[in-house]
Amino acid sequence: MITASLHDTGYTGSITIMTLTGAAPTVGATAAAGANTGAPGATVTTTGAGSIVVGVGHDWSQAAIATPVTGQVLDNLFLDKLIHDSSWVQQTGPIAARGSLVSIADTTPTADRWNLAVAEITAG
Repeated sequence: MITASLHDTGYTGSITIMTLTGAAPTVGATAAAGANTGAPGATVTTTGAGSIVVGVGHDWSQAAIATPVTGQVLDNLFLDKLIHDSSWVQQTGPIAARGSLVSIADTTPTADRWNLAVAEITAG
């Protein structure tokens, strides 16, 4: 069982917990990106076959729904109506080959300020 609580009262939050069977104990490739406008996206080159790539994004402008590109899954979306921003977690399916260029990307929102961190979870 996992329990989490916010340190300060008056705020809201979200946590995403993933169980990864067969994952290596270390993270593969990583990337980070951000912009004042445009669709969120960041790219890594995979270091192993069978990896998945996970992205964690934050929209500073509004509580907007992030829409992943085709082939990616939105694991969690947190729309914070109190401070008017949003956070999300998304992932790819397994990537067949080492050395693949993989982008975690969204088609929306496109007019907001965003940050995105991406990590390759390599197969063990």
